[in-house]
Amino acid sequence: MLSGGLDSATCLYWARQRHHYEVSAITFNYFGRLEKEKQATTMLARSAGIKLVEIDIPFLKEASDFDAKFNGPDSRWTSYVPARNMIFYSIAAHYAEYLGVRQIIGGHNSHDVSFFKDASKGYIEKLNALLREGCLLCDGKAYEIALPLADLDRTGVVRLARELGVPIEMTWSCHGEGDRHCGQCYACKQRREAFAALGIKDPAFAV
Repeated sequence: MLSGGLDSATCLYWARQRHHYEVSAITFNYFGRLEKEKQATTMLARSAGIKLVEIDIPFLKEASDFDAKFNGPDSRWTSYVPARNMIFYSIAAHYAEYLGVRQIIGGHNSHDVSFFKDASKGYIEKLNALLREGCLLCDGKAYEIALPLADLDRTGVVRLARELGVPIEMTWSCHGEGDRHCGQCYACKQRREAFAALGIKDPAFAV
């Protein structure tokens, strides 16, 4: 599940290093998705030499796009989407069953869970149980959702990305439009803090 951000890019390269895997990526073009995010996804897939499946779901809107009244005091409300992960994983599961996929890899980390409850390990375990129950083409070996970053904070993700050789300069985390990361949205701030904690420079903010 490749969004173009640092977390999903790290998962992509984590999967590539598990040599028994043949890796493909799936990405979702929802309403108002940033062009820079789309471009990052395409570049990452091309860099990794893998197939990218693009799914258009224009009805899916972030809270800020659906109605401004849903924006809360926490800036993360602007990017909240009801049932987002249930929808994304259900679509991924549809393809997984036909293609004989063994794992659907999601990039949720421990920071995500503090706000986005559908990113928790408990939530994903419930989804896995439903997928196992409903899969008729799996020959008793149903695919499952795997979360390799679930126990890592943002700093841990950056550290792992560097170890795996992720082309971090290609990733896009910002929630604003523009040619460069804004440095002000919650995603940019988390990213800057993580790189600063490791004492290294984030190429997203390189001059």
